[in-house]
Amino acid sequence: MTAPPDITAITLGVRDVERSRAFYVDGLGFRSVLDVAGEISFVQCAPGQLLALWDVTRMPSEYGDVAHGPTAPPMSLGHNVGAAEDVERLYAAALAAGAASVAVPTVREWGGVSACVADPDGFRWDFVHNPNFRVDEDGSVHLGEG
Repeated sequence: MTAPPDITAITLGVRDVERSRAFYVDGLGFRSVLDVAGEISFVQCAPGQLLALWDVTRMPSEYGDVAHGPTAPPMSLGHNVGAAEDVERLYAAALAAGAASVAVPTVREWGGVSACVADPDGFRWDFVHNPNFRVDEDGSVHLGEG
């Protein structure tokens, strides 16, 4: 598991590239990597991993028919954190940056805390503190004990 990540970019089709860049950079604190005025913005969301914020009207040139519908996209992006207080902090920062609340920070039956917000385009972000979440030096992820 010591190789670079297999998934190096996640692309989100957004309605307003600049608004989304501001949400992710100014709101969530991701590092801006490259902006192509009004077309696409790349932000670093993890070691070796980018979040591409691409104008949804330009995406069909490479991805075929894509569009926003009346409901939220059927996916979520997860951000695991080291403490329950970090869930509260990220949730508040996301709301201040323009997110809509989906689920307030809540203690869950599995022993952790999570909250969910929708970014300006409706993409769900799950902020989670799982006391059993661990990443080893080699990059291996563990979700349970042991």
